[in-house]
Parts: sequence; structure tokens; C-alpha cells
Amino acid sequence: MSNSNSYLCNSRDFHVENLTVINAGSSGNSHAFSYLHDNIAIDAAHNSEERCDAPKCHPETRTAVQEDIFSWITHGDEDAQPMKILWLTGPAGTGKTAIAGSVADTCDEQGLLAGSFFFASFTGSEKRRSKRYLVATLAYHLVMQLGNDHSLRQAILAAVERDPAIFRRRLKDQIRVILVKPFQDTRTRFDTSALPNVFIIDGLDEVEAANSRQAGKDPHEARLENERDQEEILSALLYAANDSNFPFRIIITSRPEPIIRGFFSADAVDLTREIFLDEKYNPDADIRLFLNSKFAEVRRRYRLPLSWPLAEDIQRIVITASGQFVYAATIIRFLQNTKHPRGPQGLLQTVLDWEAKDAASSALAPLDALYTRILLSSPDPPLAVQWVWAINDIGLDEAPTSFVNQLLQEFEGQGAYLLENLSSLVWMPPAGDESSPYKIYHKSFIDLLEFRAGKELRGDYNGGNEVFLQGCLRVFRGNLPPASTLTASSLNIFMRHFLNGPWQRFSSDIASELGQDDLHRWDVGWWVHLLVRAFTSPRRESAVVMLFGTIHKLCVAASRIPGDCLPSCKHWRSNIIRICKEYGWNVPNTIALLREAMWHTAMLHKFNDEYTLPFWAMVGGGQGPSGAQESFTRYTVDEDYQASLDVVSAMFSRLPSDWQSRYHEEVDGPMDGYMDAKVSRSYTALSSFIKTIAVEIGVEVEDVDVAVWQSMNMRVTFPQFPGGLT
Repeated sequence: MSNSNSYLCNSRDFHVENLTVINAGSSGNSHAFSYLHDNIAIDAAHNSEERCDAPKCHPETRTAVQEDIFSWITHGDEDAQPMKILWLTGPAGTGKTAIAGSVADTCDEQGLLAGSFFFASFTGSEKRRSKRYLVATLAYHLVMQLGNDHSLRQAILAAVERDPAIFRRRLKDQIRVILVKPFQDTRTRFDTSALPNVFIIDGLDEVEAANSRQAGKDPHEARLENERDQEEILSALLYAANDSNFPFRIIITSRPEPIIRGFFSADAVDLTREIFLDEKYNPDADIRLFLNSKFAEVRRRYRLPLSWPLAEDIQRIVITASGQFVYAATIIRFLQNTKHPRGPQGLLQTVLDWEAKDAASSALAPLDALYTRILLSSPDPPLAVQWVWAINDIGLDEAPTSFVNQLLQEFEGQGAYLLENLSSLVWMPPAGDESSPYKIYHKSFIDLLEFRAGKELRGDYNGGNEVFLQGCLRVFRGNLPPASTLTASSLNIFMRHFLNGPWQRFSSDIASELGQDDLHRWDVGWWVHLLVRAFTSPRRESAVVMLFGTIHKLCVAASRIPGDCLPSCKHWRSNIIRICKEYGWNVPNTIALLREAMWHTAMLHKFNDEYTLPFWAMVGGGQGPSGAQESFTRYTVDEDYQASLDVVSAMFSRLPSDWQSRYHEEVDGPMDGYMDAKVSRSYTALSSFIKTIAVEIGVEVEDVDVAVWQSMNMRVTFPQFPGGLT
């Protein structure tokens, strides 16, 4: 056999150290390449045919965030703390995939893209939602950019040739054998700076485990399996990034799902830069630019006037989008692809007019399907929707998350249990942050629940009122949050928020829901002392006035004869007056109580929160009792208070038969529509009659000076959340 082709022919007395031999024979190379190709997801590439209509950033939009990403790709090594991973995240519909697609296109054009994988759970292709094809696809994209004789290409294919079962192994082993080790073995043989340097992986949260869609599969178990696959992908990528010689940067996009955020906040925190798509990147301006451009196309196509659409209509869309490009794009797609007798103008009006909810639902069906799918990922979707109502509709979106949880939870951790899977719709503060509120990202999500959703889902949403009221009732029945063990200081903080928010706005509803037995057995002293400790003047007195007035609502609603109050009302009011006297406060006298009865009677027995009583006048700068003076004893109805009610009843019975018409003549006066003006005039209405009656029956108390009433009425208000609590 001829040795003419042997480089070692006739050689002797030598040895070779650290030799790596790669068989680059054409048959082995071809076989390995074919096997690699058989294990990729062709449609997952950024430029695949399946993604030809995938969203991309409209020209001149999202420039700031794209510039941030390109700067990191090209100059990230110059940062004070270089990071190999970039996590692009944000709420649902904010354009993460569009940005990733645009960045991938530009990187491909500039020779920077090593490979890409765009996961998608909505597609019919199982490969695009499976972890199994990720490493092979990235490796395939990389070798396709390397010449046939490139040593890294040869090393990757040789690794596949040596272990044909590699793509059935763990992802960490795949990435070690197929990408990390081949580069380690060959990096001295070529200019590493000439390699493309970034892998882009989009939609990580859409990864699904094998058989996760199997009929009868428990949704919670399926989600846990999906999360395990997502975490395995992250761990494998982190393994590669941790290798100091690994030359590639990795971009990962996903919604801020708890399992993914937890990974980047802990395991990968030292290697990851996060970009969160929020107001910092001014999405409203980009959405407006996108809409103006697309509406111009519609105008040209249908020869519509330049005046369409109105600027305010575009602004309405921008506001409702709440930073969601998907919302704006969905509307434009609806206008372009749907026939309608009234043309694009009629379609746009349909979208803007939520009363035409059936047509609007058709327009936004893709977006609503996205929202619904996310909602159903909660372990208890109906209750999660009710929490969303409570957060959005009653002002709890400005209250600390800790307070909302303490108020609504039936057991510790229920809030996180219900809402953590909805993190792309509802922002939850990180662990340890007890002062920040929940944030609902998208107005269009609330519009779905209020207008476009089916009857069952809308019913769940409106049922949030019951969840809220039950939380309030549990607080009253237990004198503390139902599912919490709080220290005294924490309880004071909770009660400040409770009295400054839900109680202030819904005290009448809460009182109406309470039974007489509940009201009668509560410790009034505990509540009044709590009010005094929780607030300083003037909010302290304001809270007492509100409590005193609200407890009387049931008597007014029942059209009770003035002075003939319900037992629960007598119990509360007599004890409030007794405790306030202990504080040295002024309390309503008989004439003040009579005027209150006249007001509510003249208002046709409609309780009115505008009307206030003078606990105020002699409070001055009093600091309330010392701790030694506080009493938590349950008292029965005070005899003096019952006597006062008897006098009120007697005085009321002596009012002239036409007193209500005379009362309205004085109270209504000019500016009838202004309730505060009516209330102010009610403090002096029929003064001569009241004075005469008082003399007749021997009542020796003075009417309250009108200036005191007016001053007190102007101050007896609370700020809304998150108003400073003092």
C-alpha cells in the first residue's frame, strides 16, 4: 500500500500532546449534518415561512429599546459588569416578539445572528412549543453560517456523529456536547471575533411539555410540567453562559411569569441584564406613530378623507392600548381584513363603541383569546377575576399589596396563589415589598371583563363586590384581618388603610350587610380607640363622625320614627358619645340630633353621607386619652343617650305639619344642585321653630353656631388612596 499520502510517513522518535483529531470525511460529515437537520424545528427560525406574517417593529418605532439591545450585543463587553444574557420582558401584548423579530433580522443582515428559536404555543407545529428541538436548531443555524472546512463546524458535526442519541439527552448535556465543548476544542484555530455572536430565543413562556395538551390532563399539573421544561431551558443556557470561553450572547424574551422571573432574580442574577417594556420606552408615542401610518394606508386604499380618523379617536385607542402594540395591531388588522357595509369608518366606530359589544368582540377576538388563556392559567379563574374587580373597581389599585391581601385573603398566600400566573396582566410587587400596589397593565383587559366577555366571565367579575364585602365583614366580626396574625403596630397600619379606604367609601354598604346581632355584640370601645390611635386630628374626629353617621343608616332606611332607633344603633351611638366625652370632646346635643332627623326625613329617608354631626366643636387640640384611660368594656345603651332620643322624638312631634315644605324653602334656596350648600343651610333652617319647641318642653341646650357646622362639614373628608396617613 502506498504511503505517499501519509504526513507521518517514515517519521520516528516523536510524540504529540493534546491532539484532537476530527474525522471530516465527507460521508460522516454528510451523515451528521442530515441527522442534525432531522432534529431541528425549521419553522422556529426568525425568517421561516411560518413566520412570514409575524409582527415586526414598524419603522421608526421601538427605536429606543432596539438601540439598547444592539448596544448590548455589540459593546456589552465594555460594560462595568458585562452580562452574557439579556432578558426582554413585559406584560402581554407589549411587542416583545416584534422587537425580537426585528432585532433578529438586523443581526442576520449584519452577520451577528448565530441562531434563533421563536417558540409559539398557538401554532399547529408541535416542534415550535417543545424544548426538544432547541439546541439542535441553534447548532444548525450556527453551522450553516460556517464554511465546510471551518473547524468549529467540523467539531459540532463530529460531536453529533459520535453520539447520535445526543438529542434525546438532557438539554444541559446537549448544549455542552454540541456547542460548549466544540468551541473549547477549536477556539485557538480561528478568529473568534469573526463569529456571529448572539442567539435569540423568543417566547420562552410558551414552551409546553410533551403531552401537556392530552385530553383529561389536569391544567395545574400541565402547567407545572411546562414550567419544569422552561426552567430546564434556562438552566442549560445559564450553564453555557457561565463558561468564560463561551463567545455567544443570549437574548431571551418572555412574559414575566413567576418561575422565569424567579430564575433571573436568583440563579442568573449575576449574568443577566433585564429590559422591562414599560413607560420608560414611551410606548404611547410609538403606538400613535404606528396608528397614524396604518390609518394613512387605509385612507389611501379606500380613498377616505384626510380628516379620518379624528385625532381624539386615535388618542382613545392609544389610551385603551395601555402600551400594548398587539391591541393597536389587532384593530388595524380588523379594519383591513374585514368587509363591512359602512366601510372602515363604521368598523372603527364599532370598536370605539362598546355598546355594540358583539361586533367589538369580533374585532378583538384574538386579543380576548390571549387574555382568556392567561386567565385560565390561574388555579381558580373565577376567584382571580373577582380579585381583579376588587383591585380595579374600588380603589384598591392604589393600596399596598399587603393590605389588599390581608383584606381579601381567606388563607395566607391566597393572593399569590391566585394571581402569580397572571403576572403578564397584573403586576405583583416582589417578595419583601409590602408598600407597592397591584397594577393592572391593560385597560383593554378590564374592558373585556366588563363588556365583551361571555355571561359567565362577566358574572364572575361583577361578583368581586361580594368578595370585597365578605372581607370587610370578616374584619368587623373578628376585629382584625381574617387570615393574618399581625402585631399591634401592623394591625394599626392595616386599620388605617381599612378606615381610610374601604370603610370611607363603602361604609353604608358594609353597614347594610351586617346583621343586628353582629352590630350589637361588637366592642364599640375597641373601634373608637382604634380610630383615635390610627389617625391624628382632624382625620381622627372625621373618622368618628363617619362611624357615628353610618351606623344610623339602617334606621333611616327603615323609616324609623326620629328617636326610635334600632337597638344596634343605640348601642353604637351611645357608646361612641360616652367614649368621646371621656376624651373631653364635644358631642352632638339634643338639637344636633334633631336637626339630623329633620335632614334625613326631609330627604325622604335617604341616607346622605354629606351630612355631618358636631363632634368637632370643642375638640380643639386634644390628644385623646392616655393608654391608662382606654377601656374595652362592653357598655349597654347609656341612659342619658336614651333620654336624649326621647327628647328628640318629643321635639320632632311638635314640628308644624308643613315643616318639610318650609324646611325645603330655606334649605334648597339658590344653587339647588349643590349638596354642600344645602347641608350648610340645614344647620340654621327653622331655627325659630326649634327654639320655641325647646322652650316649651324645657330643653336648655343651645343650637350649634352655624360657623362651627360649616367649618366642621368642610373638614370631615378623607383623602383617597394612597393619601398620606398620619
